[in-house]
Amino acid sequence: MKIGLRILLGYVLIVGIAAWFLLAVFAQQVKPGVRSTQEDTLVDTAYLLAALVADDVKTGTIEQSKVMAQIAQVRSARVDAVIDGARKAGFNYRVYVTDARGLVLFDSTGTDVGKDYSRWNDVFLTLRGKYGARSTMSDPNDEASTVMHVAAPIRDGSKIIGVLTVAKPNSTVQPFIERGQRAIVQGGVVLLVLSLLIGGAIAWWLSHSLRKLMRYIADVEQGNKAQLPELGNNEIATLGRALEAMRNKLEGKEYVEELMHTLAHELKSPIAAIQGSAELMQEEMPDEQRRHFLANILNQNARQKQLIDKLLALIRVENQQHLSAPSPVSVRELASQVQGDCAARLAARGLL
Repeated sequence: MKIGLRILLGYVLIVGIAAWFLLAVFAQQVKPGVRSTQEDTLVDTAYLLAALVADDVKTGTIEQSKVMAQIAQVRSARVDAVIDGARKAGFNYRVYVTDARGLVLFDSTGTDVGKDYSRWNDVFLTLRGKYGARSTMSDPNDEASTVMHVAAPIRDGSKIIGVLTVAKPNSTVQPFIERGQRAIVQGGVVLLVLSLLIGGAIAWWLSHSLRKLMRYIADVEQGNKAQLPELGNNEIATLGRALEAMRNKLEGKEYVEELMHTLAHELKSPIAAIQGSAELMQEEMPDEQRRHFLANILNQNARQKQLIDKLLALIRVENQQHLSAPSPVSVRELASQVQGDCAARLAARGLL
């Protein structure tokens, strides 16, 4: 698997896990957050109504309470409101009042007056001076039928003489919970897609830079002339420059060794030719032949100088990526030069 694909898959895995975790956390927090807001509103409402009916409970005239009568009347009123895209068509509150024993004195639905509510948590806890609230399913077979009940104490001075409970179905806030969850999921999906696009672009950029560097390394490995590609100003470019510097140092060392070997090998021929001609000139020979060997010595000396000049030029050429001025070579002249190099040895063997 290529490194670019590995980087992309790793990025996708990390972003996917992080996005799933964050979306799950935020989506799960919408429901308790909305219900906590609803409970806070119910607490305020319960304490306000408890203060309004305290005198009626104390005098035992709760049945004639104008506040309770108006609440019962409002239940049948029609509401026409659109809240954040959700339509509200009716009054969802239920209000009931119990005495100090937990018996229901008033019920805005008119169904449970006289019943014993002393065991329900909202009444039980409030009568003992604690915060009383409960969430109970109105239909035991339907988990979506839960109703939140929040109670407030009805006091005569410091004495608790009753409890007022305000109840509201949790289903009334379910549209807002679902709307919030949808918004979070949609925003999360958009964020995830953008993150993946950015990750893909980064992975492509890294892969593209690495591919250029790998092509350069392959050319170097094959012994081709290669120039470090443009990689920008980043860690990959730093790595490329380090490889280039290492390559230059290694090639420089190898080149020096090869050059010394070549120089020693190439200089053997003119040196041997000069030495052979000089040895022959120590003997008696015709002037014409002596002039020939003297000329050979001069030619071989010139050849040594030419050879050194060519080696210096070769050094300059090796540092270039291409030949700036190539020129043809005459095979006949090269053969004639080789014959001249070997003239002393040919003459010594009587072959000249």
